[in-house]
Amino acid sequence: MLKIWRVTLDDPAHLDPPRLAALDQQEHLRWQSLRKALDARRYAAAHTALRSILASELACSPSDIQYSNNDWGKPFLECGPAFSLSHSGPLALIALQADLPLGIDIELHSKETSPDWFTDCWSPAELRRMHQPLNAAQALRLWVRKEAVLKAVGRGLHLPMSQVVLPLGESQRLRAMSHCEGQNTLWHLYDLDAGAGALAALASRQLYSADELRLVDWSPRG
Repeated sequence: MLKIWRVTLDDPAHLDPPRLAALDQQEHLRWQSLRKALDARRYAAAHTALRSILASELACSPSDIQYSNNDWGKPFLECGPAFSLSHSGPLALIALQADLPLGIDIELHSKETSPDWFTDCWSPAELRRMHQPLNAAQALRLWVRKEAVLKAVGRGLHLPMSQVVLPLGESQRLRAMSHCEGQNTLWHLYDLDAGAGALAALASRQLYSADELRLVDWSPRG
């Protein structure tokens, strides 16, 4: 069973002083560096939620969570589950998995989304299989899948999206391949139903059935 938490970020309870006090120095600096007040509040909300969820799983206080960072800035726990956080607009998704890496991504689709934004992220193999131009929703769906894989790899956008190769179908269970430093890695890829207007995907080395992926709502109010 893999539990995925869906968090609504605009609940002011996320920003209660005890929750904010649990953030570390790096999180505080990032929060304070965001110029738009709404972006700053949602960043803080997403990260206080992540700390609360990790603390619940590890039976500790949110302030006890200490992150390390890999060479590309991805946070991880030295002793604890792999985790991935993604937020877009008022929604965040958080996933935890023991032992094996995973990545999650969520993006909101709007009328302003243009397929031209994604022209540099396709691999040569994908371009050969695109017999007609993608519409904005199709392009964003593939972007979300690729970003989930890049988060699972641990490099995020430091690795070009063209190094991730996807099937172009609409199946709910897919395989993806990432190419990094001469090594190819296969990933299981899952589209997630995160709510109206949101596209989301999860990438993992672990194979799950549809019944083993459980999306639950999480609230700071308990």
